[in-house]
Amino acid sequence: MAGTGTSARTYITDEQLESFDRDGYVILPGVFNDDEIARMRREADFILELILNSSIANQRRSGRLDWMTRPDGVQLVRKIQPINDLSLYLTQVSQDPRLIEPLRTIMGDDPVLMEEKLNYKQPLPTAVQGVDIRPGDGHFPIHNDWAYYAAQDYPQTVLSSAVSMDACTEQSGPLRVWPGSHRQHLEHGPSTVGLEVLDGLIDKTAGRSVLAPAGSVMIFHVLLVHNSRPNMTADPRRLMIYSHYPKAANKGIDIRNGPGRLRESPYEMQYLRAKLAGRFTDVFKAP
Repeated sequence: MAGTGTSARTYITDEQLESFDRDGYVILPGVFNDDEIARMRREADFILELILNSSIANQRRSGRLDWMTRPDGVQLVRKIQPINDLSLYLTQVSQDPRLIEPLRTIMGDDPVLMEEKLNYKQPLPTAVQGVDIRPGDGHFPIHNDWAYYAAQDYPQTVLSSAVSMDACTEQSGPLRVWPGSHRQHLEHGPSTVGLEVLDGLIDKTAGRSVLAPAGSVMIFHVLLVHNSRPNMTADPRRLMIYSHYPKAANKGIDIRNGPGRLRESPYEMQYLRAKLAGRFTDVFKAP
């Protein structure tokens, strides 16, 4: 899958390309500096406050919000998706050459953004009242992303990049990957929290934890099987995940996330107008 351009090689080495071809993923350490990560965290806090407060103001859970109550009673925000229309800076990160050039080298084509999501795994210190919530522990099942993207007929050459806003440790519920599982698609079925690889198709004990400091980027193949366990800490484990398809696939813009943006933005605007007019005061503040 690797491209032949030499300029992109300043962003990814031949050894890293070989690692990607073999394992289906590669970790690029130290891509973003401390100031950039601090700014990403501020954007994550802004989005969290916006989505939770707009949900409270409208007495309706935002369609962007994936959250749950853990068995210990703590509320946890698992994911907010989509997010680029809520943050200019995170949109700019999705276009950063430090992401785009390695993707271009690996896929041998110009990457086109097709999805973005912010996986928070963030426990809330104070419960939010009045918004629909379901039980759960915050884990993601064993799956690959193409099991979802196939619904919009995206190709099996999509690549994703996961930007670590927080250190990923064994205790914080890091991504776990099955190296080499990107060579063929494994059939999936439904689980309580999404699609999951069918029993008997993979050794569920063979996952490898991806432990990386904040500022790292993991690029992974759309067929790479992965999951993550619950976050056992009191802190968030935020991963900003972008997915790009090769331009040659000609799939258009925002097919996957566009309907959600159109559905949710009127509610968010209604909340902001009520806040500006003094009819609503924010209840939730990011910890």
